Amino acid sequence: MYCVRCGVKLQEGEARCPLCDTPVWNPEADGNGENREKNYPDTMPRHYRETRRPAAIALTILCALAVAVVLIICFRLNRRLGWGGYVVGGIGLFYVIAVLPCWFLHPRAEVFLPVGHAAAALYVLYICLSVGGRWFLPFAFPVIAASCILSEAMLCLLKYVHRGRAFIFGGFLILLGGYTMLVEFFEHLAFGTGMFRWSLFSLAGFGAAGLFLLVLGMISPFRQSMKKRFFF
Repeated sequence: MYCVRCGVKLQEGEARCPLCDTPVWNPEADGNGENREKNYPDTMPRHYRETRRPAAIALTILCALAVAVVLIICFRLNRRLGWGGYVVGGIGLFYVIAVLPCWFLHPRAEVFLPVGHAAAALYVLYICLSVGGRWFLPFAFPVIAASCILSEAMLCLLKYVHRGRAFIFGGFLILLGGYTMLVEFFEHLAFGTGMFRWSLFSLAGFGAAGLFLLVLGMISPFRQSMKKRFFF
């Protein structure tokens, strides 16, 4: 049996096409050729989609308790924050990335993505200052900033551009390979390490995958064949 819309071969018992999500139409099973009446909705009820706030409250309480326990232990044993700062900072980073979006009914990923990167930058800055390092500005800051720009651009393209996904993913993989070279370059500037020790391998791998997707996007019959075979 095949999908009536895109022609993908369907497995026995499938209710919807795994590629285009079209409901399976089987005239032999329906008898008169009409779809049977459904006794369930197509979308999740609104009540169940808005239940993230209790989880946010519970996680907030757990994070606050964890921070309180760490602070009590540190100041009772060492009279100073010490190693507890790393734990508290990690909990704060987890809260910003995983818990903070749960407070919003419709969190915008393109807003919370740079917020998460900013929280990660502050945490890394704290670590750098705690160990007396001078590598934040020459290494960590540009690496995190480039990661934020690259991922934000990818997210916005996927959200607002509804065609040419093969070109988007292909270009992203090529840029990701270039990003690894950028990381190694800033590592060379900050720590004096050698260049092209590992980034060329990642550039070759990501570049090859990206070029494959670009070719896939340019050749329509090849793209359709890949969609039907691998749901790509």
